[in-house]
Amino acid sequence: MIDHVNNLKLQHMVELSKLGDGCAAIESEIERWLAEHDVVFGGHTIPFVLMPHFVSPGQIRHVRGSVGHLSRVLARFCDAYPENGHLREELALSDLEDDLIRIDPGYPNPPRICRLDAFLSGYEVRFLEFNADSPAGIGYTDVLYEGLRQAIDLPRVRAEFDTAYTPMLPELMATLLDAYRHVRAKQPDLPESPRLVLVDVSTTPSVPEFRIVCEAAREAGLEALHVTPEELDYDGSLLHARGEPVHVVYRRVLLEDATGPGGEHLIAAARDGRIAMVNPFRSRVANNKKLFALLEDPRFAHLVEPDELEAIRSTIPWTRVLRPGNSTYGNWVVDLLSFTSNNRERLVLKPVSDYGGHGVALGIETDQSDWDSIIETHADHSDYIVQEYVPVPEEMFPTVEDGRVQMRLKRFNINPFGIGGHYAGMITRISDRAVINVSAGGGLLPSVVGRHKRRLLAEDDPGEGEMVHGST
Repeated sequence: MIDHVNNLKLQHMVELSKLGDGCAAIESEIERWLAEHDVVFGGHTIPFVLMPHFVSPGQIRHVRGSVGHLSRVLARFCDAYPENGHLREELALSDLEDDLIRIDPGYPNPPRICRLDAFLSGYEVRFLEFNADSPAGIGYTDVLYEGLRQAIDLPRVRAEFDTAYTPMLPELMATLLDAYRHVRAKQPDLPESPRLVLVDVSTTPSVPEFRIVCEAAREAGLEALHVTPEELDYDGSLLHARGEPVHVVYRRVLLEDATGPGGEHLIAAARDGRIAMVNPFRSRVANNKKLFALLEDPRFAHLVEPDELEAIRSTIPWTRVLRPGNSTYGNWVVDLLSFTSNNRERLVLKPVSDYGGHGVALGIETDQSDWDSIIETHADHSDYIVQEYVPVPEEMFPTVEDGRVQMRLKRFNINPFGIGGHYAGMITRISDRAVINVSAGGGLLPSVVGRHKRRLLAEDDPGEGEMVHGST
């Protein structure tokens, strides 16, 4: 029962519509504010609408529980990789990836920062992708929430509804420092107060978010800067960035880019245990989409507790590695390649290690000849998964058109973050397309918990930690 949140959404949009052409001025004001506060990707302000994505306390409870279960499972798979031959055989990583993943991160729970992308329909959560290599959006969304909160004041909405947003930057700083404490326990000569460096390649479009993160680190009492791998130097004892010693690395550079110029210093410092690098290269295991097909594999049952298996079965769509041979689909045993070809409209094909929606083929939007060509090209390489199609949820969102606010149906996904092994907050992405991604022109929204002040539905009373972060 989430009717009270639907009422909140409707009330928000009705009150916006009463502002008439004032909405255009509000949108322009927010856009200017966001540009000044670095909510910029690829040189452009990240698209938004004049409303957060409202979700109910009950929905958040479902998301929080699922994220907690899956975070623990992903951490076990990461830690199992060096000693588990079956897992290494299934993932079939390159020698370079294998070598880097074997580096001991120096602290528990390797995927410290993981974005678990999902569809939310009512209370049903369906996870479609785990981003544990270089997940983005934490800083952008915290600032975007502030921009919307400051610019949009709807007194009637405020009078009837409680709303709350969970900021994620404090959780990010906490997990970085916790990782460092573990590393320093083994390297006691490292300083008690570390210097933080955020590392990515010079061509990244996310530099504005790096400035947001570094400012949050400074507010937490840490010296912080963002650099490229070429600006790093390791002398066998300390890693330096622009000549200054650094001790905590927030790695935003992808694993494959970390092996380019300058990356050897980062790798050497990590191998020697002289830095706390978050995420470590080992988290790349959780990033591989083949894991969706392995979570219920009997060979890895020892890595999954019973309650976690229940969460997997309720939140992970049917997934198999695309390759010749028989497989199961429900109670059926099917020839996987023939089944994939003959059931195009109910399936999705995804590359196992790409990101940003690249290479994803939705069966309902792909010609049969193109679909079969993907199958034929990739079947013998085990570099694609086939996954059951989950309908993309849609909701009405307010957009400003011709100077006035209009209600438009948008596709959306939710992107909860597991930070330090537990749910830490959530963002929402919206788009007019089925593949929803900011890099493909989609928009970004803060996910805000809302409920009626009169608590009309006892089932949706907030759990511990909800509705305590202030109101919009």
